[in-house]
Amino acid sequence: MTLGRLGKDIAVYGAADFIFRFIGFATFPVYAHVFTVEQFGIYALVSTTMGIIALVANMGLNNAAQRFYWDPETERSMQPTIVSTGLGVLMGWSFAVVLALVFGLYPVRELLSERYGVTWTIALLALATIVPEQALQYCLDTLRLHFTPWKFALVSFLKHLVGVVAGLILILAFDAGLEGLFLGGLIGAIISVPLALALIRRDLAFAFDGETARRLVAFGHPFIFGGLGYWIFASADRWMLAELSDATQLGLFAIAYKFGTAVLFLNSAFGQAWSPVAHKIRREDADYRRTFARILSVWFFFLALAGSTVALFGPEVLRLLTPAEYWPAASALGILVMGVVLAGTTQITAVGISISRRTRLLALAAWITALTNVGLNFILIPAMGAAGAATSTFLSYGVLTGLYLTWSQGLHPIPLEKAKLAYCAALVVSVAAASLALGQLEVSVTLAILKAAALAAMAGGGLVLGIVKLSSVRVALREGLRT
Repeated sequence: MTLGRLGKDIAVYGAADFIFRFIGFATFPVYAHVFTVEQFGIYALVSTTMGIIALVANMGLNNAAQRFYWDPETERSMQPTIVSTGLGVLMGWSFAVVLALVFGLYPVRELLSERYGVTWTIALLALATIVPEQALQYCLDTLRLHFTPWKFALVSFLKHLVGVVAGLILILAFDAGLEGLFLGGLIGAIISVPLALALIRRDLAFAFDGETARRLVAFGHPFIFGGLGYWIFASADRWMLAELSDATQLGLFAIAYKFGTAVLFLNSAFGQAWSPVAHKIRREDADYRRTFARILSVWFFFLALAGSTVALFGPEVLRLLTPAEYWPAASALGILVMGVVLAGTTQITAVGISISRRTRLLALAAWITALTNVGLNFILIPAMGAAGAATSTFLSYGVLTGLYLTWSQGLHPIPLEKAKLAYCAALVVSVAAASLALGQLEVSVTLAILKAAALAAMAGGGLVLGIVKLSSVRVALREGLRT
């Protein structure tokens, strides 16, 4: 397994992710002219809440299946048993979670509507999406284990395309409002599941092994507790904005986060390729530690440049695509995007913890970070609104990746390229600090030129330090074109 293979897989995952995220982002101006800032905030509130429910419904089974599928002790004949057993447990557990929530939330449905604007129809549609989404994601993660990124891309593209098109039809033709948006997502998930199951049929068998189920649950369930902490610092800010500020600031934060998807798609593409490839690199490359260190430096630098581009030019894009009421989101946009950059590094900084099977440390780091984030939000949201929540998110991701790296180095160290990592960190902090002021300035040609010059200087610094080399870029482009 080579870096070239990793790069090719990332390119395929990234291209597919870029296409359907571009489709989603292209609809943003439509939503901006249909929904108010407050309605956009309601959508974000429900979506992030579904994230924590999905976390509990998944029970870490996706991670567990990936961990044992390519384990050196796992025989090829056992791989279908692992996949099939995990899918069976996942479907039973996720259905039980959703059913319990439907009965649990029904008595407070009027409170949800009156206080947060979440109607019972929206809540039911969002909950109904959990089970097919879990089945679909499990299938997609299994396709990653097969190293078949094009099949992964096909299923992902179908799901997102159908969801977006169905949502737009319901919103524009039938005036379905936010309910139409959530119903579109449900339709996209349901339609995609049969195709996803068909593509992993080689790993599906009428087999359920109790001992395998026990091992999967034992490995996976700590991810719930870690994920809960992760959700608190990644998503609870929406609820805190709703309580400590107002619906407008909540909406502005959600709009700023929407721009963060430009970097999230890179994180997603890398993560989809990285997990199975990392296990194979460790299995096949005697010098895998140095390989991991090199990948961390290059990936951090690439993310820093991509995030800086979005952060610096986000205000111009906002003014180009959205009504004036959306423009104040620029103050939070840059800080939030650079927080997403730091989040992207955790996939490598946590590798030593994963290799050592100390998954409880992932939970501990997440909860430490969550408490830090909640404390910062209590201080910064009343004073700064959406920008305060963005600053809390940025600092929290810094704490998280720092903890992961420290503990990974203690458990399974890699030879870090410290000067290169320090340069990338300096870029991220500098752009985040500058973004708050830049978001309040009027856009102009002169300012845009200065921003472009700053980006060029950042890229030049990476070349000088040897983080990337022109020869490597040329080789990567040639391989990408052949792919």
